[in-house]
Amino acid sequence: MTIGEALKETRKNLGLSQTEMAYPILTKSYYSKIERGIHEINASDLIKILEMHDVDISEFLVKCGVKDNRIDKDQWMSKLRQAYYGQDLEQVKSLKGKIVEVKGSESLQKILEANAILAEFIISRKIDQIPNKKRDQIKALILEGEWNEDKLRLFSLSLSFWTDGEMKTLLSSFIKKYNNIENFPRSTQVLVSSIMVNYLSHMIRSSSQNVEFIGEIFNLLDRLPIEPANCFNKIMKNFYQAYLEQDKRKIQDILSFLSNNDMNKIAEVLKVSI
Repeated sequence: MTIGEALKETRKNLGLSQTEMAYPILTKSYYSKIERGIHEINASDLIKILEMHDVDISEFLVKCGVKDNRIDKDQWMSKLRQAYYGQDLEQVKSLKGKIVEVKGSESLQKILEANAILAEFIISRKIDQIPNKKRDQIKALILEGEWNEDKLRLFSLSLSFWTDGEMKTLLSSFIKKYNNIENFPRSTQVLVSSIMVNYLSHMIRSSSQNVEFIGEIFNLLDRLPIEPANCFNKIMKNFYQAYLEQDKRKIQDILSFLSNNDMNKIAEVLKVSI
């Protein structure tokens, strides 16, 4: 079955006219020729039309005998995290260029693009150079609709965008919601604890006035289950607690531990951040 034939079959199953199927992405005239095999449709327009009508893209492509070569979102995010923690700027830029190939909606792609932009500027130590308009767009993406894991990851990188007053409101909500963090799924535990650790770092570097949350953040991180997935953020909690208590020996012990376990770049970033 050709793509045009599959589109026609899908449209009829949905009970739509050609105009209803294609507008506003394509004109009825052009779309009609796609169904008849006279014109081809590019991948971007095809995905937009299918998403507009909640059609499963993978199933549609299988029907056409076309292999779905788009990148899995979780795979893309995993590579971005590796590049971010490895301070690999070129890999971040490469992943940014592949966002159009990621499976998902246009709104998801905007969130992924924002993640890549923030990672790029943070690694380059130019986070303060992001234009205010772009900052506002990223904040709007985070606050729009319900919180989910994609937004939590983005929020974790955007902490410097928020005023102390805004963060006070967000932190109060966060700590209340995730107070019993041990009862949440493991992936949520990792994301929320990463946000708390990143905010400890941000408070130290920016002289934030929200110091009243430090004890609550430490308590939340202490409640993380002792599992491999939570080890890194527990170590980071101990590092920032040692810094605030001026425990120089413990600071050096943690930095040495990281360096001795092939995490030299993370150790170097921590040295710069305090």
